[in-house]
Amino acid sequence: MASRSAAPERESALSLFLRGLFWSALIALVLISWGPNEVPAFSLRGLFGRGQQAGSAVVLLPTPTVPPAARVGIISGHWKNDSGATCPDGLTEEEVNHAIALRVVADLQQAGYRVDLLAEFDPRLKNYHAAALVSIHADVCNPRPDWTGFKTAPATGIQDPAQLQNSRHLKACVDARYAAQTHLPYHPASISRHMTQYHAFREIAATTPAIIIETGFLGMDRALLVNHPDEVARGIADGILCYLRNEPVHMPAPTGKP
Repeated sequence: MASRSAAPERESALSLFLRGLFWSALIALVLISWGPNEVPAFSLRGLFGRGQQAGSAVVLLPTPTVPPAARVGIISGHWKNDSGATCPDGLTEEEVNHAIALRVVADLQQAGYRVDLLAEFDPRLKNYHAAALVSIHADVCNPRPDWTGFKTAPATGIQDPAQLQNSRHLKACVDARYAAQTHLPYHPASISRHMTQYHAFREIAATTPAIIIETGFLGMDRALLVNHPDEVARGIADGILCYLRNEPVHMPAPTGKP
């Protein structure tokens, strides 16, 4: 009796082994035939749970890559060069510009952009490539009633006409957002050749859109520029973001002058 029962037990064990080997080989063959991103996600609930559709699978897709953030240049007017306009009490344009420039940099970095804080004659300006460049300045201390407001001038784009068009777009964005934030009027009568022929415009890459802004007069607009630099910086940063994000803004028709 013992010899007869041992044979079926050996056959049963051998059958189980062969059956397991067959299914293991079959599963391995199926897995090899799938691509690396086509392997379905299995779970006990998915295999045995109710309400699951037969043959449903989760396809693993590649992780999307995030493009690098655009680069923006901010020139702190007169920084590391001279004091700029100096008021009778010792307040300098250089320190007012720098306080505003630091805040513009922080606002743009918080928005996810790479920002370079540049000195007035920074060596990096030579052939500087960026999505936008803005030089921040302020005007004289004379307390004349009619000397209040801001103004801007774009890069002339002599080498690349597209630079002039893009710079005008940047200017239009900054003009609109800065006026809305600070409530200062635009003061075109005081735009000088130092603005329209600004040295950095000749140094940067011909494809870099750029403007210079005089944020206000240190005489009549001093309270805003000195006591509320966050608001001033916010207006400039909003204008730059308007341009980078291609937000709608009124652009005056070209007149033949920057």
